[in-house]
Amino acid sequence: MKKIRFLITIIFITSALPISQLAQANVNVDPMEFAIIFATGGLGDKSFNDAAYRGMEQAIDEYGESINVDYVEPATIPEFATYQDDLGSQDKYELIICVGFLQTSALNVSANTYPNQDWVLIDDVINKTNINSITFKEHEGSFLVGAMAAMVTETDKVGFLGGLDIYLINKFKYGYEQGVKYINEEITVTSVYSPDPTNPWGDIAGGKSTAQTLYSAGNDIVFAAAGGTGIGVMQAANETEGAYAIGVDSDQDYLYPGKVLCSMLKLVETAVFTSIQTKMEGTWTSGHSELGIAEGGVGISPMTYTTAIKNGYYDFNGENKTRWEHIQDIIDKIEAGHLIIDDDSSEFEESIPVPGFEWLSILILLGLATIQIRRRR
Repeated sequence: MKKIRFLITIIFITSALPISQLAQANVNVDPMEFAIIFATGGLGDKSFNDAAYRGMEQAIDEYGESINVDYVEPATIPEFATYQDDLGSQDKYELIICVGFLQTSALNVSANTYPNQDWVLIDDVINKTNINSITFKEHEGSFLVGAMAAMVTETDKVGFLGGLDIYLINKFKYGYEQGVKYINEEITVTSVYSPDPTNPWGDIAGGKSTAQTLYSAGNDIVFAAAGGTGIGVMQAANETEGAYAIGVDSDQDYLYPGKVLCSMLKLVETAVFTSIQTKMEGTWTSGHSELGIAEGGVGISPMTYTTAIKNGYYDFNGENKTRWEHIQDIIDKIEAGHLIIDDDSSEFEESIPVPGFEWLSILILLGLATIQIRRRR
Protein backbone atom coordinates (compact mmCIF):
# COMPACT_ATOMS: atom_id res chain seq x y z
CA MET A 1 0.00 0.00 0.00
CA LYS A 2 2.94 2.31 0.73
CA LYS A 3 3.82 3.34 -2.83
CA ILE A 4 7.28 4.63 -3.71
CA ARG A 5 6.77 8.05 -5.22
CA PHE A 6 10.31 9.10 -6.05
CA LEU A 7 11.66 9.13 -9.61
CA ILE A 8 13.89 6.11 -10.04
CA THR A 9 16.71 8.12 -11.60
CA ILE A 10 17.18 10.19 -8.42
CA ILE A 11 16.10 7.73 -5.74
CA PHE A 12 19.52 7.59 -4.08
CA ILE A 13 19.69 11.38 -3.93
CA THR A 14 16.22 12.14 -2.67
CA SER A 15 15.09 9.19 -0.58
CA ALA A 16 16.39 10.75 2.64
CA LEU A 17 14.92 14.21 2.02
CA PRO A 18 11.66 15.38 3.58
CA ILE A 19 8.92 16.43 1.22
CA SER A 20 9.51 20.13 1.88
CA GLN A 21 13.12 19.81 0.67
CA LEU A 22 12.05 17.80 -2.34
CA ALA A 23 9.70 20.59 -3.31
CA GLN A 24 12.56 23.08 -3.03
CA ALA A 25 14.64 20.88 -5.29
CA ASN A 26 11.87 21.04 -7.94
CA VAL A 27 11.44 17.26 -7.90
CA ASN A 28 8.07 16.07 -9.18
CA VAL A 29 6.55 14.00 -6.40
CA ASP A 30 3.04 12.59 -6.39
CA PRO A 31 0.99 14.07 -3.54
CA MET A 32 0.44 11.88 -0.51
CA GLU A 33 -3.19 10.80 -0.34
CA PHE A 34 -5.38 11.14 2.77
CA ALA A 35 -9.08 10.58 3.41
CA ILE A 36 -11.49 11.73 6.11
CA ILE A 37 -14.80 10.14 7.03
CA PHE A 38 -16.77 12.76 8.95
CA ALA A 39 -19.31 12.04 11.68
CA THR A 40 -23.02 11.94 10.91
CA GLY A 41 -24.47 15.42 10.79
CA GLY A 42 -21.98 16.45 8.14
CA LEU A 43 -20.23 19.73 7.59
CA GLY A 44 -21.90 22.91 8.70
CA ASP A 45 -22.63 21.64 12.22
CA LYS A 46 -20.61 24.58 13.61
CA SER A 47 -19.13 22.09 16.06
CA PHE A 48 -17.46 18.68 15.83
CA ASN A 49 -17.26 18.12 12.06
CA ASP A 50 -16.43 21.71 11.28
CA ALA A 51 -13.52 21.51 13.75
CA ALA A 52 -12.21 18.42 11.94
CA TYR A 53 -12.55 20.26 8.64
CA ARG A 54 -10.45 23.12 9.97
CA GLY A 55 -7.72 20.63 10.75
CA MET A 56 -7.88 19.40 7.17
CA GLU A 57 -7.66 22.96 5.85
CA GLN A 58 -4.68 23.64 8.11
CA ALA A 59 -2.88 20.61 6.66
CA ILE A 60 -3.64 21.71 3.10
CA ASP A 61 -2.34 25.20 3.86
CA GLU A 62 0.78 23.71 5.40
CA TYR A 63 1.65 21.13 2.73
CA GLY A 64 -0.03 22.54 -0.38
CA GLU A 65 0.35 20.37 -3.45
CA SER A 66 2.29 17.77 -1.47
CA ILE A 67 -0.99 16.28 -0.24
CA ASN A 68 -4.43 15.47 -1.49
CA VAL A 69 -7.36 15.00 0.90
CA ASP A 70 -10.63 13.29 -0.02
CA TYR A 71 -13.56 13.34 2.36
CA VAL A 72 -17.04 11.90 2.69
CA GLU A 73 -20.05 12.88 4.82
CA PRO A 74 -22.09 9.86 5.98
CA ALA A 75 -25.72 10.60 6.73
CA THR A 76 -26.41 7.40 8.69
CA ILE A 77 -24.42 5.04 10.92
CA PRO A 78 -24.53 2.08 8.45
CA GLU A 79 -22.75 4.28 5.90
CA PHE A 80 -19.61 4.26 8.04
CA ALA A 81 -18.91 0.65 7.10
CA THR A 82 -19.68 1.36 3.45
CA TYR A 83 -17.31 4.32 3.22
CA GLN A 84 -14.57 2.61 5.22
CA ASP A 85 -14.71 -0.38 2.90
CA ASP A 86 -14.77 1.80 -0.21
CA LEU A 87 -11.79 3.92 0.83
CA GLY A 88 -9.81 1.07 2.36
CA SER A 89 -10.12 -1.04 -0.78
CA GLN A 90 -8.54 1.65 -2.94
CA ASP A 91 -5.10 0.93 -1.51
CA LYS A 92 -3.89 4.47 -2.08
CA TYR A 93 -4.37 6.38 1.16
CA GLU A 94 -1.53 6.96 3.55
CA LEU A 95 -4.13 7.48 6.26
CA ILE A 96 -7.90 7.29 6.60
CA ILE A 97 -9.20 9.45 9.45
CA CYS A 98 -12.48 8.36 11.03
CA VAL A 99 -14.15 11.16 12.98
CA GLY A 100 -16.42 10.17 15.86
CA PHE A 101 -16.97 7.26 18.26
CA LEU A 102 -19.90 5.95 16.21
CA GLN A 103 -17.37 4.66 13.68
CA THR A 104 -15.79 2.28 16.18
CA SER A 105 -17.87 -0.81 15.42
CA ALA A 106 -17.34 -0.56 11.66
CA LEU A 107 -13.64 0.21 12.03
CA ASN A 108 -13.10 -2.89 14.15
CA VAL A 109 -14.02 -4.86 11.03
CA SER A 110 -12.42 -2.59 8.41
CA ALA A 111 -9.04 -2.56 10.15
CA ASN A 112 -8.95 -6.36 9.95
CA THR A 113 -10.17 -6.43 6.36
CA TYR A 114 -7.43 -3.99 5.30
CA PRO A 115 -4.52 -4.69 7.66
CA ASN A 116 -2.03 -2.75 5.52
CA GLN A 117 -4.13 0.41 5.65
CA ASP A 118 -3.36 2.88 8.44
CA TRP A 119 -6.31 4.47 10.22
CA VAL A 120 -7.02 7.16 12.79
CA LEU A 121 -10.03 6.94 15.10
CA ILE A 122 -11.03 10.17 16.82
CA ASP A 123 -13.08 9.95 20.02
CA ASP A 124 -12.71 6.26 20.87
CA VAL A 125 -10.05 3.60 21.31
CA ILE A 126 -9.30 0.47 19.27
CA ASN A 127 -6.12 -1.42 20.09
CA LYS A 128 -4.83 -2.55 16.71
CA THR A 129 -1.42 -2.17 15.09
CA ASN A 130 -2.81 -0.16 12.16
CA ILE A 131 -4.91 2.30 14.19
CA ASN A 132 -3.96 5.44 16.09
CA SER A 133 -6.76 6.28 18.52
CA ILE A 134 -7.11 9.87 19.69
CA THR A 135 -9.35 10.85 22.57
CA PHE A 136 -9.74 14.03 24.59
CA LYS A 137 -9.92 15.00 28.23
CA GLU A 138 -13.28 16.67 27.78
CA HIS A 139 -13.68 16.78 31.54
CA GLU A 140 -10.75 19.21 31.84
CA GLY A 141 -12.14 21.69 29.32
CA SER A 142 -15.61 21.34 30.82
CA PHE A 143 -14.16 22.11 34.25
CA LEU A 144 -13.06 25.52 32.93
CA VAL A 145 -16.48 26.48 31.56
CA GLY A 146 -18.11 25.15 34.73
CA ALA A 147 -15.88 27.41 36.81
CA MET A 148 -16.74 30.37 34.59
CA ALA A 149 -20.47 29.58 34.87
CA ALA A 150 -20.17 29.48 38.66
CA MET A 151 -18.54 32.91 38.70
CA VAL A 152 -21.30 34.37 36.51
CA THR A 153 -24.59 32.81 37.65
CA GLU A 154 -26.97 35.14 39.45
CA THR A 155 -29.36 32.40 40.59
CA ASP A 156 -26.84 29.81 41.83
CA LYS A 157 -28.56 27.36 39.52
CA VAL A 158 -27.03 26.17 36.25
CA GLY A 159 -27.91 23.43 33.77
CA PHE A 160 -26.31 20.86 31.51
CA LEU A 161 -27.76 19.24 28.38
CA GLY A 162 -25.96 16.15 27.08
CA GLY A 163 -26.66 14.28 23.87
CA LEU A 164 -26.81 10.77 25.31
CA ASP A 165 -26.26 9.17 28.70
CA ILE A 166 -22.94 7.59 27.72
CA TYR A 167 -19.40 7.74 29.09
CA LEU A 168 -18.13 10.20 26.47
CA ILE A 169 -20.87 12.76 27.10
CA ASN A 170 -20.77 12.25 30.84
CA LYS A 171 -17.12 13.32 30.79
CA PHE A 172 -18.43 16.75 29.80
CA LYS A 173 -21.07 16.61 32.52
CA TYR A 174 -18.76 15.52 35.31
CA GLY A 175 -16.11 18.08 34.40
CA TYR A 176 -18.71 20.83 34.29
CA GLU A 177 -20.13 19.84 37.66
CA GLN A 178 -16.68 19.74 39.23
CA GLY A 179 -15.80 23.17 37.83
CA VAL A 180 -18.98 24.65 39.27
CA LYS A 181 -18.45 23.07 42.69
CA TYR A 182 -14.79 24.11 42.72
CA ILE A 183 -15.91 27.74 42.76
CA ASN A 184 -19.03 27.39 44.90
CA GLU A 185 -20.31 24.13 46.39
CA GLU A 186 -23.70 25.70 47.02
CA ILE A 187 -24.56 26.07 43.33
CA THR A 188 -27.05 23.51 42.00
CA VAL A 189 -26.34 21.76 38.69
CA THR A 190 -29.30 20.18 36.86
CA SER A 191 -28.26 17.67 34.17
CA VAL A 192 -30.54 16.30 31.44
CA TYR A 193 -30.13 14.65 28.03
CA SER A 194 -31.49 15.25 24.54
CA PRO A 195 -35.23 14.51 24.46
CA ASP A 196 -35.01 12.39 21.29
CA PRO A 197 -32.46 9.56 21.70
CA THR A 198 -32.88 8.66 18.04
CA ASN A 199 -31.63 12.12 17.07
CA PRO A 200 -29.48 13.32 19.97
CA TRP A 201 -27.10 15.46 17.93
CA GLY A 202 -29.35 17.26 15.47
CA ASP A 203 -32.57 18.01 17.33
CA ILE A 204 -32.52 21.80 17.42
CA ALA A 205 -36.20 22.09 18.37
CA GLY A 206 -35.78 19.57 21.17
CA GLY A 207 -32.69 21.35 22.46
CA LYS A 208 -34.57 24.64 22.51
CA SER A 209 -37.60 23.30 24.38
CA THR A 210 -35.41 21.50 26.92
CA ALA A 211 -33.38 24.65 27.53
CA GLN A 212 -36.54 26.71 27.92
CA THR A 213 -37.63 24.32 30.66
CA LEU A 214 -34.27 24.66 32.40
CA TYR A 215 -34.32 28.46 32.16
CA SER A 216 -37.90 28.56 33.46
CA ALA A 217 -36.77 26.56 36.48
CA GLY A 218 -34.24 29.25 37.37
CA ASN A 219 -31.12 27.92 35.71
CA ASP A 220 -29.60 31.01 34.14
CA ILE A 221 -26.72 29.23 32.35
CA VAL A 222 -26.94 25.99 30.33
CA PHE A 223 -23.98 24.09 28.91
CA ALA A 224 -24.87 21.91 25.92
CA ALA A 225 -22.72 18.94 24.86
CA ALA A 226 -25.08 17.63 22.20
CA GLY A 227 -23.77 18.68 18.80
CA GLY A 228 -26.38 20.47 16.71
CA THR A 229 -28.99 20.04 19.44
CA GLY A 230 -27.02 22.65 21.36
CA ILE A 231 -27.95 25.24 18.75
CA GLY A 232 -31.47 25.08 20.18
CA VAL A 233 -30.08 25.87 23.63
CA MET A 234 -28.47 28.98 22.22
CA GLN A 235 -31.72 30.01 20.57
CA ALA A 236 -33.52 29.65 23.89
CA ALA A 237 -30.86 31.69 25.69
CA ASN A 238 -31.13 34.38 23.05
CA GLU A 239 -34.86 34.65 23.73
CA THR A 240 -34.59 34.57 27.54
CA GLU A 241 -33.62 37.64 29.51
CA GLY A 242 -30.65 37.09 31.83
CA ALA A 243 -29.88 33.66 30.35
CA TYR A 244 -26.67 32.37 28.81
CA ALA A 245 -25.68 29.28 26.85
CA ILE A 246 -22.26 27.63 26.77
CA GLY A 247 -21.06 26.23 23.44
CA VAL A 248 -19.06 23.09 22.81
CA ASP A 249 -16.27 21.65 20.63
CA SER A 250 -15.76 24.77 18.48
CA ASP A 251 -15.81 28.43 19.49
CA GLN A 252 -19.55 29.03 19.10
CA ASP A 253 -19.60 32.39 20.87
CA TYR A 254 -20.23 34.24 17.60
CA LEU A 255 -23.52 32.43 16.91
CA TYR A 256 -25.44 34.58 19.39
CA PRO A 257 -22.99 37.30 20.45
CA GLY A 258 -23.34 38.20 24.09
CA LYS A 259 -25.72 35.31 24.81
CA VAL A 260 -23.17 32.51 24.49
CA LEU A 261 -21.12 33.03 27.62
CA CYS A 262 -18.18 30.95 26.42
CA SER A 263 -17.46 27.65 24.67
CA MET A 264 -15.66 24.51 25.73
CA LEU A 265 -13.07 23.91 23.04
CA LYS A 266 -12.43 20.36 21.97
CA LEU A 267 -9.74 20.86 19.38
CA VAL A 268 -10.53 18.10 16.93
CA GLU A 269 -8.64 20.17 14.36
CA THR A 270 -5.47 19.49 16.33
CA ALA A 271 -6.06 15.74 16.10
CA VAL A 272 -6.68 15.85 12.34
CA PHE A 273 -3.76 18.13 11.56
CA THR A 274 -1.21 16.29 13.71
CA SER A 275 -2.31 12.95 12.24
CA ILE A 276 -1.53 14.19 8.74
CA GLN A 277 1.61 15.95 9.96
CA THR A 278 3.09 12.83 11.52
CA LYS A 279 2.51 10.91 8.29
CA MET A 280 4.20 13.63 6.29
CA GLU A 281 7.15 13.62 8.68
CA GLY A 282 7.37 9.86 8.87
CA THR A 283 6.70 9.72 12.61
CA TRP A 284 3.18 8.28 12.62
CA THR A 285 2.60 5.35 14.96
CA SER A 286 -0.34 3.29 16.10
CA GLY A 287 -1.48 3.41 19.71
CA HIS A 288 -3.56 5.78 21.80
CA SER A 289 -3.07 9.42 22.73
CA GLU A 290 -5.31 11.51 24.99
CA LEU A 291 -5.32 15.27 24.57
CA GLY A 292 -6.07 17.50 27.53
CA ILE A 293 -5.23 21.03 28.59
CA ALA A 294 -1.50 20.36 28.82
CA GLU A 295 -1.48 18.80 25.34
CA GLY A 296 -3.45 21.66 23.77
CA GLY A 297 -6.44 19.41 23.12
CA VAL A 298 -9.14 21.17 25.14
CA GLY A 299 -9.71 24.63 26.55
CA ILE A 300 -12.06 27.57 26.80
CA SER A 301 -12.93 30.15 24.16
CA PRO A 302 -11.44 33.67 24.46
CA MET A 303 -14.92 35.06 25.24
CA THR A 304 -14.69 37.65 22.48
CA TYR A 305 -18.32 38.77 22.84
CA THR A 306 -18.52 38.66 26.64
CA THR A 307 -15.35 40.58 27.40
CA ALA A 308 -16.92 42.65 30.19
CA ILE A 309 -17.86 39.48 32.04
CA LYS A 310 -14.49 37.91 31.35
CA ASN A 311 -12.63 40.91 32.77
CA GLY A 312 -15.02 41.49 35.66
CA TYR A 313 -13.62 40.96 39.13
CA TYR A 314 -14.63 38.04 41.33
CA ASP A 315 -13.56 37.23 44.86
CA PHE A 316 -12.50 33.59 45.08
CA ASN A 317 -10.68 32.12 48.07
CA GLY A 318 -9.86 35.61 49.28
CA GLU A 319 -8.31 36.65 45.97
CA ASN A 320 -10.04 39.45 44.10
CA LYS A 321 -9.05 38.87 40.48
CA THR A 322 -10.74 39.01 37.12
CA ARG A 323 -12.69 35.92 36.21
CA TRP A 324 -10.23 35.26 33.40
CA GLU A 325 -7.29 35.42 35.82
CA HIS A 326 -9.00 32.82 38.01
CA ILE A 327 -9.44 30.62 34.93
CA GLN A 328 -5.75 30.97 34.11
CA ASP A 329 -4.89 29.97 37.68
CA ILE A 330 -7.00 26.84 37.24
CA ILE A 331 -5.27 26.04 33.95
CA ASP A 332 -1.87 26.38 35.64
CA LYS A 333 -2.94 24.03 38.44
CA ILE A 334 -4.20 21.40 36.01
CA GLU A 335 -1.04 21.59 33.91
CA ALA A 336 1.11 21.28 37.04
CA GLY A 337 -0.86 18.27 38.25
CA HIS A 338 -2.09 20.05 41.38
CA LEU A 339 -5.73 19.82 40.27
CA ILE A 340 -6.98 16.43 39.06
CA ILE A 341 -10.35 16.33 37.29
CA ASP A 342 -12.22 13.01 37.40
CA ASP A 343 -13.70 11.74 34.14
CA ASP A 344 -16.16 9.39 35.82
CA SER A 345 -17.57 11.19 38.85
CA SER A 346 -18.33 14.63 40.23
CA GLU A 347 -15.23 14.65 42.45
CA PHE A 348 -11.93 16.42 41.89
CA GLU A 349 -8.66 16.33 43.79
CA GLU A 350 -6.60 19.37 44.63
CA SER A 351 -3.17 19.27 46.20
CA ILE A 352 -1.69 22.43 47.65
CA PRO A 353 2.03 22.82 46.95
CA VAL A 354 4.09 23.59 50.05
CA PRO A 355 4.96 27.28 49.71
CA GLY A 356 8.62 28.05 49.77
CA PHE A 357 9.65 24.39 49.47
CA GLU A 358 12.76 25.29 47.50
CA TRP A 359 13.79 27.83 50.13
CA LEU A 360 13.17 25.27 52.85
CA SER A 361 15.60 22.90 51.13
CA ILE A 362 18.19 25.64 50.88
CA LEU A 363 17.81 26.52 54.57
CA ILE A 364 18.27 22.88 55.55
CA LEU A 365 21.45 22.67 53.50
CA LEU A 366 22.73 25.92 55.01
CA GLY A 367 21.96 24.56 58.47
CA LEU A 368 23.93 21.39 57.79
CA ALA A 369 26.82 23.44 56.45
CA THR A 370 26.81 25.60 59.62
CA ILE A 371 26.96 22.48 61.79
CA GLN A 372 29.96 21.21 59.84
CA ILE A 373 31.76 24.56 60.22
CA ARG A 374 31.15 24.60 63.95
CA ARG A 375 32.47 21.05 64.29
CA ARG A 376 35.67 22.02 62.50
CA ARG A 377 36.17 24.85 64.93
